[in-house]
Amino acid sequence: MAGGQLRRNGQRPLHEVVRRQQVLREQQSRGEQPAVRHCWVRAPDGGDPWPGIVVAWVRGPAGWRGRVVYVVPGKEPVLVEAWVEAQHLRPVVVGDVSGG
Repeated sequence: MAGGQLRRNGQRPLHEVVRRQQVLREQQSRGEQPAVRHCWVRAPDGGDPWPGIVVAWVRGPAGWRGRVVYVVPGKEPVLVEAWVEAQHLRPVVVGDVSGG
């Protein structure tokens, strides 16, 4: 099976999961920040922020933007993937469960 492919049941092979955990531990021991981070995304209406995950960063002429996957809650929650300006993102702090 080629690296990065999922099994028919949709799961990654165990050796890939273990290797990824090893890489993350090595990065943390060197003081590096992982590229993927939990965040809060500011709601456009000024309401409660939405939980998200930053999966990439890019710097453009207008400043930093993060590629974020986040959930807009509601009766039918919506999963969104979008580039979001950095000023609309906030890191999750340990113990911060509401984003407010």
